Amino acid sequence: MGPHRGVSLTQVYPSPAAAAETDIDIIAIHGLDTKSLDTWVWKSKLPYGDVNWLASPQMLPGRVGRARIFTCDWPSDLFEQPDLIQKTTEEFARLLLAGISQRPLPKSSHSKRKDPPIVFVASCLGGIILMNALLIADHTLSEYTVIRRSTRGIVFLATPFRGTSFQDVANWAEPGLRAWALIRGQKVSNLLDSVKGSTFHLEELVRSFTQLCQDKDYPCQVTTFYETGMTNLHRKFPLSWLVPSLLMNQICLPKPLVDSSSATLDIVPHPLPLDRCHLMMNKFEDPEDPDYKCVAAKIEEILSSIRTNSLLEDADSWIRNKHYTADKLKIERLSGDSLSMDQCYINLVVVEQRDQDPSRSKGGYGTTSPFSLFNRQKVETPEKAAQVELAAIFNERKGRDGNLIQPRRILIRGRAGVGKTTLCKKIVHEFTRGTWSEWNNLFDRVLWVPLRNLKLKERREIAGYNFEQLFAHEYFSLSSEKSEFARELFLAYELGLEKKNSRTLFLLDGLDEVSQDLDEGSMSDFLDELLKQPNVIITSRPSGKMLLGMDLELETIGFYPDQVKEYIEKVFTNPKTIETDMGTVNKVWTFLQNHWLIQGLVRIPIQLDALCYSWKDIRSDMPTTMSALYQTIELSLWKKDILRLKKTHGENPVTAGHIQAASRQKIEDFVKDEIFFLERLAFTGLHDDVIEFEQNHLNCISDSIRNFLPDKIVPCLSFLRTSDPSSEDCNRSYHFIHLTFQEYFAARYFVRQWLAGAPLNCIELSSGKIDKSEPVKFFQKHKYTARYDILWRFVAGLLDSKREEDDGKIQEFFQKIEEEPLDFLGPTHQRLVMHCLSEVLSDFSTRFGLEQHLAKWLVFEGEFSENEILHPASEIEFPEQSLSTAFRQGSHEVKAKILQSLKKRPTFPASIVEEVVSWLEHDKGFSRTSTITALMQLSLPVKILNSVAARLKDKKGFIRKVAAIVLGQQAGLPNEILEDLTAQLKDEDKAARLAAIEALGRQSLPNEILMDIVTLFEDEDWEIRRATATALSRQTLPDDILKNITAGLKDEDEATRLVLAEALSRRSLPNKILKDTIAGLNDQDGSTRRVAVEILGRQANLPNETLEDIVARLKDKDKSIQWAAIAALDRQTLPNKILKDIIAGLKDQEWTIRKAALEALGRQANLPNEILKGVAAWLEDEDRFVRGAAIESLCRQAPLPEEIFKAVVARLDDEEKSTREKAVRCLGKQVALPDEVLEAIAARLEDESESIREATVQALGQQVALPNEFIKAIAARLEDGDASVREATVQFLSQQTTLPDEILIAIAARLKDEAKSVRQTAVFAIRRHREFYCTHLRASDATSLYDVLFLLSFQEQVSWYVDDDYAYINFPEGIMKSPRREQHGLSGFIKSTPRR
Repeated sequence: MGPHRGVSLTQVYPSPAAAAETDIDIIAIHGLDTKSLDTWVWKSKLPYGDVNWLASPQMLPGRVGRARIFTCDWPSDLFEQPDLIQKTTEEFARLLLAGISQRPLPKSSHSKRKDPPIVFVASCLGGIILMNALLIADHTLSEYTVIRRSTRGIVFLATPFRGTSFQDVANWAEPGLRAWALIRGQKVSNLLDSVKGSTFHLEELVRSFTQLCQDKDYPCQVTTFYETGMTNLHRKFPLSWLVPSLLMNQICLPKPLVDSSSATLDIVPHPLPLDRCHLMMNKFEDPEDPDYKCVAAKIEEILSSIRTNSLLEDADSWIRNKHYTADKLKIERLSGDSLSMDQCYINLVVVEQRDQDPSRSKGGYGTTSPFSLFNRQKVETPEKAAQVELAAIFNERKGRDGNLIQPRRILIRGRAGVGKTTLCKKIVHEFTRGTWSEWNNLFDRVLWVPLRNLKLKERREIAGYNFEQLFAHEYFSLSSEKSEFARELFLAYELGLEKKNSRTLFLLDGLDEVSQDLDEGSMSDFLDELLKQPNVIITSRPSGKMLLGMDLELETIGFYPDQVKEYIEKVFTNPKTIETDMGTVNKVWTFLQNHWLIQGLVRIPIQLDALCYSWKDIRSDMPTTMSALYQTIELSLWKKDILRLKKTHGENPVTAGHIQAASRQKIEDFVKDEIFFLERLAFTGLHDDVIEFEQNHLNCISDSIRNFLPDKIVPCLSFLRTSDPSSEDCNRSYHFIHLTFQEYFAARYFVRQWLAGAPLNCIELSSGKIDKSEPVKFFQKHKYTARYDILWRFVAGLLDSKREEDDGKIQEFFQKIEEEPLDFLGPTHQRLVMHCLSEVLSDFSTRFGLEQHLAKWLVFEGEFSENEILHPASEIEFPEQSLSTAFRQGSHEVKAKILQSLKKRPTFPASIVEEVVSWLEHDKGFSRTSTITALMQLSLPVKILNSVAARLKDKKGFIRKVAAIVLGQQAGLPNEILEDLTAQLKDEDKAARLAAIEALGRQSLPNEILMDIVTLFEDEDWEIRRATATALSRQTLPDDILKNITAGLKDEDEATRLVLAEALSRRSLPNKILKDTIAGLNDQDGSTRRVAVEILGRQANLPNETLEDIVARLKDKDKSIQWAAIAALDRQTLPNKILKDIIAGLKDQEWTIRKAALEALGRQANLPNEILKGVAAWLEDEDRFVRGAAIESLCRQAPLPEEIFKAVVARLDDEEKSTREKAVRCLGKQVALPDEVLEAIAARLEDESESIREATVQALGQQVALPNEFIKAIAARLEDGDASVREATVQFLSQQTTLPDEILIAIAARLKDEAKSVRQTAVFAIRRHREFYCTHLRASDATSLYDVLFLLSFQEQVSWYVDDDYAYINFPEGIMKSPRREQHGLSGFIKSTPRR
């Protein structure tokens, strides 16, 4: 080894050129006769596969946060030049100190960081030199005192505190070394003496070092690791190869070089072994190496201890304890009591990726009418698969493309007042308490940012607003260390971004409140930066801006029925005695069961709280309309507020007893100013689309009310809430407790002005400008506007409630609905009539005619629409009389659609169901199959259920079979019917028996019925046995029944065996069954092996040995077992070793297995680079399907290493079109593609394959800020010969915020496209450009536009009408208005359009 003089430190992480600020230094010191490159690097047999665990981003750098990592080279040569004086260990130690002291200062803005804490990692003899160095530095007069005081931790790797095993061979080995040195003209270093054996000097060194580490002022944590592997000592010395190995091994037995007795210290109570030889004690292959994990964990532990009580820890502590105060997180009930967090049910549902074109949207999670009241209020129970627990939103799940993802960017939408801010409070509460441990494993802090605060004047006036300023304003404004805390938090945040392992979760609350106000300027830029965070939860109203790059989109929904009952019980539980008033609970519950509308409405949390608070004022015979409920709640809350407002009667304060039985008129007289204020505030907000009212808004509304002081009165109003009670009065904003209360008070104002014949004051809150409008004119203008849908329902209900005063007003209101302007599309008008009728109880003169027209419209829609579900029939608001009439008059096809739609309603006319049941026995032209299908769709009332159950005893086997099928589709059958179905298990008719088994399998069954089903495994008919296995697979089976059915795993019918295997795999198996199953992996019988693989593959957290056994099945001679093994491995999270085994075994497999295995690998999260390279190697496979699978697997991993990324790009020119298409789609999912790659993708716009052209358009559309030349190239595909390419092109262009007129004109030309989907997409694309829409619409486009809008109006709130010589197209996002004279003949088209 050549000589190297002096000591040098090399910074291996982060790069010295990086601007990163660091907090701790890690310094790694090698041992005897080596250097850093040889010490810390694992040598791989693969090219470029060497791993330096101190420098590889996937290893130690990824676990040490803001620490710097250095390697330290020192003159450790075993052989020295003969003309030099030998150095002592003390001299080596002083050289080490000098080298360490000369390392560059860390980049930091804090003076206290000038000498950062040090953690040493010392290998072998390096540890002895380090101990000497620290003892020298500990001397009072030492110039290196700062190094000693900075040393906070040491990890010793096989350091010989008591010598090495070399002492066993020193008698013959040392003379050999000296002879070898002499031959080379060198001499042996004195360092050899330090490793021969324990000496007095070494023992004294250990004692002194032990005392040093126990210094209370400058403590140092120490960890020691010792080897358990053997070393051939003779191989360490020159010329040993001259002696045969067998002889040398006899003379010198292999043993640990530094055994546990030498490598441990008394002050380390728990030294740790590493299963490796001495040479490998400082080298680790990959992040999965268990020894590496052990060493890295200890280093992390030391770093964590050092950072405890650091400035960052203090900042986090301040946020947890001083910022997130109990008052800030308080959730207050209407009664004024605090609501416990365990009563805050936050229900979330996955929203499918919404297509940019609403006409093609899947409608979110729901399957009911998008126009129903319950759907609008989000109080329907979604399908189980769509439900998501708040605590589990970061769990691994399938992404939109079916691949596994770990969501980190989550959008949560919810209607105003549904509880988004409550959700934020619950997240903060649970995180700071550590309730959700998985969250605390992922994140160090949750930063709740109410986005409305970005609009504060003092913040918007700061040029270049940044994160450090946000932290100072939002979290540390009251701290004496405001700037220091903000800076430290900012540094931690920046480091996380740089290392791509951020542990800061941003909770951005209320995007909809700022997205329009902050649309330009520096604060807009800062908002964009906030929205791009890698870990973020964003809350917004559904109408908020569309966000790209979200991993998961969720929606807040109302309580589930069981939560409603739990909440009621808790409300009526005495907190002191813990006794529940079950009498009241049962009365409330019975009331809800008898009032279907209220039952749905109270699933809105605040509504349920309001119902419980107002219970004493609610009558059991109360009208079953939404308006009636709100009127009752309003009156109850005014009684409360009269006391809070300290109202007086004469000179005496009003008491609760004075007003408990008072009439509505008397109550309203006490608070007439407050009512008028709320009415005007609500109406103005609805008119201006404002839900959060700031101080200037409150003043604007209240200025016209004499002696009304908002700061005094508003906090006492139960109908308004502030999001942050702790904020200053001038910055405090308010909102109605729920949007429906704002709509209710707005309706009160409208009705007040309508009845008084007075104009409406339409105030522009931003300017204070007032525009007066006659109520009738306002209604004509907005009767079809989606935003006012609930308002008009309330208006109808409030007018009806005043029928005793003037019964003509409700008749007049419906006359105005039927007057011009009228929607000549139709559906939106019919929905308006239907919704308003649902709030009216009186039987006014034109009601019958309106209901008959609704029935005719439903029949027309059933005949015209291609949809199986008719939205009007599925809405509970659709009049039952109209429904019965339509069912009676409709064709068989219409009847079938109505029946299909009824399952979406909580109630439906019993007469319809009774008639359908009768068809089972009396064929009236409606096939029995259709009848069965219809009945299976419905949730049948008890009377009908019993009628169907009675047919289980019919003489005809077919009728018995049908009865069982229908009953099987019902949820929660009563015990008597379950017993009747169980009796049918012995039916002589095989089809009836099969139907009974199937029906029972769909129910939750008691053990005695389960045992009756298990006996069917003895049936001689394989179909019965298979059906039995299927039925049991749907049950949660107790252990005793599990044991009884395992015999079925040997059934001669393969399908039966596999179904049973699936049943067993769905639960955690008892040890006995699990062991037997594992043993079955190597059974000689192929079916046993397959069943074992099927069962084990669905078990969670399989041990590595079992996974290895499953991997071995990839080479099974039975192909079905190979496929089962791939499927099993696909369901597991696989360690690196298993991944390597799979890659290594692929070359011997046929292409189908290679393809499936590659696809399974791709679904593993965060594959290491070595595995990615292994997958990438198959990009050159001769089989196109394998190449495609390799591309798809790599596509799911992001970002890709550069060389692999280039290999995927090269596949754009693959000879096979399927491979080219996969390459295009893969690259489209990568972010920030370089221009040359974009050009390569864009070249595929001319590909001969239409599917590739379509994929190219979609791939380019996924890129952010695409250059104009690419947009033009894509726009050229509007003339493509393939409809799917044209549709994708229009879809892409619809996402662009600005487009030149020539492209918009080209899109408008697609209104006449031969493909309906292209026409629909074109409408959506150009409707985003309002000015173009209004100025370029021509009569020649009208027919095509009408056809598209007519279809769209069945799915969306769209209307088209003429008023005051203007044509209006009313979309949910706004109204398009065009003068008819500019449309050249459009009037004639409109007049010719039929009014259905």
